[in-house]
Amino acid sequence: MARPRSQKDPEALALPRRLKELRLGRGLTQPLLAGALGVAVSSISSWENGAKIPPPGRIADYATFFATRRSMVGEAPRLIGVDQLTEDERTEHDRLMNELERLHAASLGEAPWALSDRRPSFWQFPDDGPVRIVCGKVPSEQRPRFASASNHNYMELTAYTDLDSMVELFGHIRAANPASDVRYELAPRLESDDLQSHLVLLGSSAMNQSTWLITNQIDFPIQQVEDPTVAEDGEIFEIPGDPPERFVPSFAGRQSRLVEDVGLLVRVPNPHNISRTLTICSGVFTRGVYGAVRCLTDDTTRDVNYQYIASRFGAATNFGLLMRVPVIDHATATPDLRNPASRLYEWQRIP
Repeated sequence: MARPRSQKDPEALALPRRLKELRLGRGLTQPLLAGALGVAVSSISSWENGAKIPPPGRIADYATFFATRRSMVGEAPRLIGVDQLTEDERTEHDRLMNELERLHAASLGEAPWALSDRRPSFWQFPDDGPVRIVCGKVPSEQRPRFASASNHNYMELTAYTDLDSMVELFGHIRAANPASDVRYELAPRLESDDLQSHLVLLGSSAMNQSTWLITNQIDFPIQQVEDPTVAEDGEIFEIPGDPPERFVPSFAGRQSRLVEDVGLLVRVPNPHNISRTLTICSGVFTRGVYGAVRCLTDDTTRDVNYQYIASRFGAATNFGLLMRVPVIDHATATPDLRNPASRLYEWQRIP
């Protein structure tokens, strides 16, 4: 990680001065701005005095907040969604974003992050806290004989659902968080300490018991429900209503060959430890889960997908989206979130 420049360097002070200027220009105190951005007052203070440099996601929040006067409407300042900005406000947002990114890069003595080798990652956890990747357990009647510990060729991983997704994600999270305790675990084996970690749930509630149990504890607009007429061995996505809005996979040919699955990506605070995160990667079938994982691990698309998420949600800690996941025989295509056709539904919860 690049080190901040010395505070004696004029370029290192340009970003703190600008952040303070933006706040004072709206007549805000540090506590009011901290409340609007969902951070500690000490964070605002340290960013303005140059003791610390805000992460890229917070730079995006500053651009969104100060792009519109509507942030100041109501009893207390609030951060509105990028998608709620008018055309003129979006222009101001982009101008501010470019300005703050340049100052942010100058504070670190490097090029803007989107153009350099310093790639922020959705899967980086700055607190170096433990991470648990949680998979469901394959039903006993579907497991191979060597999934049993009594078999001489016992292989524990054969009992894990969404194994492709778990292997893909485990290596990526380990590399992005070298100081963290990163492990994978079966849902039935979770211990109390595991629930305090950054949790990553893979798979639908049909296959991963933890998905159903934990999503019942959070404000979650999407449900996965059984519908054997559409997906005999999977659960479709549904937004409750009258009638409900449904998101289903696509099939082709007489043999009902899967040509497009639906993937779900969710990031919310962990209800068992709100200082850490809960991430859900799910799908109607395993291809949807894999697409949701790959959209932020694939070397060719993860950076542009991260940029889309950063511009759309800023540093929000409660958001999610449904995406199309194309399937071509054994290959699962990685969704490009910049393409509106790839995105089926999005939401964000403002604290």
